[in-house]
Amino acid sequence: IPIGTENVDVERVSIYNASVLATNPLYGVRLRNTTGKSLLQGPLTVLEKGGYAGDAQIDNLPAGQERLLSYGVDLQMLVNSSKSSQTSAVMTAKIVKGLLYLDRKLVSSQEYLADNKSDKEKMLVVEHPLQEGWTLVDSPKPYETAGSMYRFKVSAPARKVTSLLVKEQSVQTQTMALLGTDITQLLVYSKSGEIPADVRAAVGKAAQLAGVVNDVERQLAQRARQIADIGVEQNRIRENMKTVGQTSQYYQRLLAKLNDQESSIEKLQHERDDLLMKRDSARKELEDYLRDLTVG
Repeated sequence: IPIGTENVDVERVSIYNASVLATNPLYGVRLRNTTGKSLLQGPLTVLEKGGYAGDAQIDNLPAGQERLLSYGVDLQMLVNSSKSSQTSAVMTAKIVKGLLYLDRKLVSSQEYLADNKSDKEKMLVVEHPLQEGWTLVDSPKPYETAGSMYRFKVSAPARKVTSLLVKEQSVQTQTMALLGTDITQLLVYSKSGEIPADVRAAVGKAAQLAGVVNDVERQLAQRARQIADIGVEQNRIRENMKTVGQTSQYYQRLLAKLNDQESSIEKLQHERDDLLMKRDSARKELEDYLRDLTVG
């Protein structure tokens, strides 16, 4: 297919596919069948100015349809696609029977920098991946959508760097059970300005009730450590008592210390039992609050 043939319309372009890790785009042609007949699939040779330009493979091309074909590497253009970013922001939230539903807006930005090192202006076609659930925002309109990609046309002047910025957004819903969620995370959500005031207040109360449970559990853990430490010390004292006479003063001091420790253990055990009751009561209050909580 000579470029400029009368049988077909041919436009020469450079093609950059963002899904392929490469810095050089490919030479390509946009070919439109104006013959009035179908062109069968098969190999295709591209000629330019009477000379060989490259080979391509073409599918069946019915009359009136177009195909974008690549046939070689364009070494006179470099495309840098390393600049990308993604942000996330909470848009709104609601609570349904103790479950917190957060709507998040994710914004993804991808910049393409095309450095045309040749002496001629070129037309660059950027093939950007099309992601399900994402929509274009604040971006140039693609001239077509083909399969799983957008195609953007960018005019690349000679000896200049041209920029194309593609921005997409996706709104996603995150669900979490307020019961069992880390209290620190709850406090963050309770102060988020994007969340409606009544939902923030409900999350704040849940965080407060969960904080009571956590505080009691910390006290329980402290009592358990104290009882365990005393138990270790008692074992050491009993071993020492085996090595001295029962009538010695040292034996009597060890016995007195052992008795004091037994009293300390009993006191700690009583405190532990009271804390267990307090924790169970605080848990029930939290569970009762969250069970049918619906806000927003």
